[in-house]
Amino acid sequence: RSYSIEIVQHPVKTAEFGDATLTRLPLAPPLIARLVVPDHSDAEIVDDPDLSFLVAQVSILSTYDAVPAEAPSGHTSAPRLLYGNLVSSPHILRNLQGRQGVYFLFPDVSVRRQGQYQLCVTLLRIPR
Repeated sequence: RSYSIEIVQHPVKTAEFGDATLTRLPLAPPLIARLVVPDHSDAEIVDDPDLSFLVAQVSILSTYDAVPAEAPSGHTSAPRLLYGNLVSSPHILRNLQGRQGVYFLFPDVSVRRQGQYQLCVTLLRIPR
């Protein structure tokens, strides 16, 4: 079975927090992604036995050249550009029209430095 991610709510702004992690503000509005299974109804996604083995991870790209804006974890001692809960488990929720679906929520993500960035959401399957 193949899966894809559709962004249903794009963050518009945030405030840089530099080194003041206790006063940081999260992205507004929060990033929300929906799980999509091509050629299947949403009802089938909710009953998918593999659902508990899926997670989504958010990363940040430079807007200008679409390359990662920070080094992979462990490759540098510089503070991470993204802060907060960068991984989300699937949540079964209803959209504004009342249709049930599988969503990944990122309500606690902040950006350390000022700039224009692009967020990337990657769907990962945890091996059994």
